[in-house]
Amino acid sequence: MRTFLALATTVALFLATPGIAQEARLPVTPDECLKAAFDLSVSAEERALADEKIDRIEELLTQMEGYCDANQFEEAMAVASDLRSLIDAQ
Repeated sequence: MRTFLALATTVALFLATPGIAQEARLPVTPDECLKAAFDLSVSAEERALADEKIDRIEELLTQMEGYCDANQFEEAMAVASDLRSLIDAQ
């Protein structure tokens, strides 16, 4: 029972803090990885970015999705880091 409660608490915390949990560990499935790419694309869409920047973001998202599909999660997260920097730089 204690194990179940600990697991339930962990899952609840993970769901409540997706940004923190996402940065703290690598995805373990292509779906998790693609969700991270989707979240970055939503973040980019929420900002008024220059066309050149949008083009570069789209290139990096395509590269990240390729890594996700190939189960190369470390490479995908490296691209995600570059994307986050590009999106946050104004």
